[in-house]
Amino acid sequence: MTEMKILPVERAIEWIRAWAELDWPITWETAYATRDKLGWKPAPDDGRFFTTELSTNGQEDGHMSRLHGQCSGVSIPLCSRNLQAEPNSPWSSSLWQAYDATADTLTQLYGTGKQTGDRSDVLQTDWILNNQVTVSLLASSKIMRAMLDSPEVTAIDQQELYYIEKYGEDYVDD
Repeated sequence: MTEMKILPVERAIEWIRAWAELDWPITWETAYATRDKLGWKPAPDDGRFFTTELSTNGQEDGHMSRLHGQCSGVSIPLCSRNLQAEPNSPWSSSLWQAYDATADTLTQLYGTGKQTGDRSDVLQTDWILNNQVTVSLLASSKIMRAMLDSPEVTAIDQQELYYIEKYGEDYVDD
């Protein structure tokens, strides 16, 4: 049986800040160096995928995304994947406490984020930083992750939101 872990808030913030506060855009060399500095192990066939100390049975639990050949973001687990977790279980209660503490710390660092969703499904809080990196904190009763998007991806997302607000959810993007 694999031990299920929730990353301590201080360590979660360290991982998030290591990426959020880079001078974007970043090279693959910088992305891989940041991954390695945090002690994450690259997949043998593709360094964009990696395992962290939270990995379940050695499975890759994080990845870097690519846009136009460059590193455009990273998805970081903040707990072990616990697909058997039930809402209102001790695990999910601990997970929500960690989410709240992490969100509070990110708010102290980066200001108020925009929250969407709810605890009955998926709760997400997004911060757009001064350097235009988007930090997203996501959680459900089974998992919590941080996703960071480059300024280029942030600009694409903001343009998409503009068109949705202007033309509605069903606009045609040709």
